[in-house]
Amino acid sequence: MKNSNLSRYSILFIFVFIICIFFSFNIWKKNRIIIDAPSYYTYLPALIIHSDLKLNYIDSKPAYYQNKVWYYKIDDDKKLIKHPMGISVALSPFFVAGHLIAKMNGAIQDGYSMTYQNSVSVGVLFYLFVGLYFLRKILLEYFSEKITAITLVAIVLGTNLLWYSSFEGFMPHAITFSVWCLAMYTFFQWLKTSEPKFILCFSALFGLIVLIRPLSIVAILYFIIIGVYSKGELKSFFDFMKLNLKTIIVGAVITFVIASLQLMYWKYATGKWLYDVYMDEHFVFSRPQILPFLFSFRKGVFIYTPILIFALVGLQTFYKTNKGIFWSTIVLMCITIFLLSSWWAWSYGICWGMRPMIDYYALLSLPLAAGFQLVLNKSKAIQLFFVGIIFLLISLNLFQTWQYKNGLIHYDDMSQEAYFKGFFQTKPSIEWADLLKPYDWERRENHLSQIEYSADFLKSNKKEVYLRGTNLMFLAVNEKAQNAMGALGKDYSANSLFYIQHQEGKIISIRSSIGLYWSMKPQYENAITASETNIGASEKFTFEYIAEDDNKIAIKAANGKYISIGSKWPFILKAESDKIGKNEIFRYFVIGK
Repeated sequence: MKNSNLSRYSILFIFVFIICIFFSFNIWKKNRIIIDAPSYYTYLPALIIHSDLKLNYIDSKPAYYQNKVWYYKIDDDKKLIKHPMGISVALSPFFVAGHLIAKMNGAIQDGYSMTYQNSVSVGVLFYLFVGLYFLRKILLEYFSEKITAITLVAIVLGTNLLWYSSFEGFMPHAITFSVWCLAMYTFFQWLKTSEPKFILCFSALFGLIVLIRPLSIVAILYFIIIGVYSKGELKSFFDFMKLNLKTIIVGAVITFVIASLQLMYWKYATGKWLYDVYMDEHFVFSRPQILPFLFSFRKGVFIYTPILIFALVGLQTFYKTNKGIFWSTIVLMCITIFLLSSWWAWSYGICWGMRPMIDYYALLSLPLAAGFQLVLNKSKAIQLFFVGIIFLLISLNLFQTWQYKNGLIHYDDMSQEAYFKGFFQTKPSIEWADLLKPYDWERRENHLSQIEYSADFLKSNKKEVYLRGTNLMFLAVNEKAQNAMGALGKDYSANSLFYIQHQEGKIISIRSSIGLYWSMKPQYENAITASETNIGASEKFTFEYIAEDDNKIAIKAANGKYISIGSKWPFILKAESDKIGKNEIFRYFVIGK
């Protein structure tokens, strides 16, 4: 293999790898219109098959379209697609191809069959490899074939871009990444040559980027800063802009026309040019979760995509050699991270890694490559060490991608303890699942900080809590069994809400949501029921904290025995254990208060 072809072969390797994934996991046979994709995708069948962007066609088969079409019901029973149309615009040629293939084959022409999905998946891969082709050209302007090849492989196989190019390719991230690659290439070429075709292509691409994700409009700062530094100073850049003013104006019109397709849709569907499609979601600018966004075990960028650490390393190189790339990256990333971490659902729900950051991997590719170059431009021993590190980080991403697919990395509830407990796991365990920590999104929406559990937390005042056993079931009142307490609720409910009331010393009582107190019943083998209206000796309990900074507790009844969970359904609680074991440990949660 010639060194001059190394980066080409790396793209071929990525292509073969992803195709192998498609066939190894039978992705081409599975539904890919999942998570948020139904909303991004709805424009295609609505317009191309039904010619009805007002979605009235779904009324004829409401059950059939129930999980296929996402929309808001707004004023006058109008229907509105929530997400922007950019992905549908980008994939429309491939959807049309799928529609024609379905017609020729006599297959169902509904827009959702495997014929359509596989055709659209081809489109996703087309965008990905066109993007990688032009990203390669950009990287070779600054780096060797070897560094370029390593960067291309790392940015796909070493990050969650791999997942969103294959298993969830209908989400916007792989296409947005690719369009950014093209936009960077055309803008850089325009700065070098002043040829109008490049700035016009950039304008069209930037308009598509904004149409896919309106928040990306702030990235224009990246290109302005690059432009200023490329011309040496602000005045020289403005002089350059003046010489190309007519072309820039035409380009701005192109950007506006493409981006305004969304405005036209809103006007058509709602009668208004601007519409708040995120009516039930919002930013919380007063509490951006910057550190959790970057470093938390729940979904942190550098925890689940650790190879990006090399981008931080590489930025220092550009500070010395190319301040345009340094400052443009710093400014854009600071603004973007602030905005993304200010979103009310800052971990972005069901997803692998911090998915909105994928859109910006193209812009981070230059500092990433610079980081690789810095550590691989050392002695042979150091080179070998860092080659090993890069290989291990790519391997880690591949393994964790497999874990995520198999439910061994939770989509939103990971904790530090769960991360390390399950680091090498290939099968799920109850012990691992018990370490997951749900995020209290109701508190986030209400601009409240998350609760930090500790041994002192329940001692302060009366608390409303939910209790969960190590069988992962919430404690609940079993009204069908004389209000016996059991760890039998798969989720928390009204019957699993309890009020902790402090009595004298360490003594507490526990009241159910219907006003009845927990009570130990010696006549029923010391079973615990929520059945008493008054507090006597049998209604008094104590908490013991398993750890000072955790929400694990044990509960001791008046007979001096610890409350245990029964081994069989309905997992009745009894005060019968002399020591704390697995069945005597509970977790308490305070949700939305």
